[in-house]
Amino acid sequence: MGRIPASKIYNILSNLNGIAALYVEDCSTGETLEINPNIKFPACSVIKIPMYALLLKDAEEGRVNLDEPHKILLENRVAGTGILCDLNPSLEPTLRDLGKLMIIMSDNIATNEIMDIIGVERFQAFCVREGCPNFVWQRKMMDFEAIKKGLNNYLQAGETGKVIARIAKETFVNKAVSEMIFKTMCLQKYRNKLPSLLPVVQPYSGITNNVPEGMVLCANKTGDLVGIQHDVGVFLLPDGRRYVIAMFTKNLTNDIDGIEAIAKVSLEVYKAIC
Repeated sequence: MGRIPASKIYNILSNLNGIAALYVEDCSTGETLEINPNIKFPACSVIKIPMYALLLKDAEEGRVNLDEPHKILLENRVAGTGILCDLNPSLEPTLRDLGKLMIIMSDNIATNEIMDIIGVERFQAFCVREGCPNFVWQRKMMDFEAIKKGLNNYLQAGETGKVIARIAKETFVNKAVSEMIFKTMCLQKYRNKLPSLLPVVQPYSGITNNVPEGMVLCANKTGDLVGIQHDVGVFLLPDGRRYVIAMFTKNLTNDIDGIEAIAKVSLEVYKAIC
């Protein structure tokens, strides 16, 4: 009998006024649970994970220098999440810093800069090669005019969950890239969904091993717009076991309900697997 608490999860989702999709995998046993895995969702900031992966791959191959200062283009300066919009416009962060800001603080300016570097065509080809062809990029961050024209970024919970599981197993792109994505996601500042009800280890550089007893390390990446709440993550237990959750929601009448549903699903999975 499996450990993933399907009936409790279905009960949580039945009370949600909106559309939800879910992928859960216990990486130690291979057990999975998929709910609406192929429904298309606006990606929001979750799409920043494969963008970061391609940036890291490009660095490995010598296409880019992660430690070179980078001038931020005026057209890429947008509002929304992040910190660069509040800093001196003359600041020239390295690509390494931009990549970390894109994941840790979901910085939209950093993301737009990285989008220019990797390019949409190369990104789509990368996703096809890595087995996630339904990852779609059609606009930059905060480009609401593009959304009005029907252009958006899209993901599916099933495909995304499998990518997150490969990060957990260190097989997405390669071991080094997977490991760096995991370590960066461990430093996530937005912790109000998947980790919020768990006894989590507070993130800081280097805390990717030796999880204390009774606690869990969560490496996650959120995404949201009005009526849309997502979170995906890798969870590391004290005994070294890992599991992953990718939960997407849309058409929410209340965003708080979506946030709470993600947190409750995460708690039930944790209680069952830990």
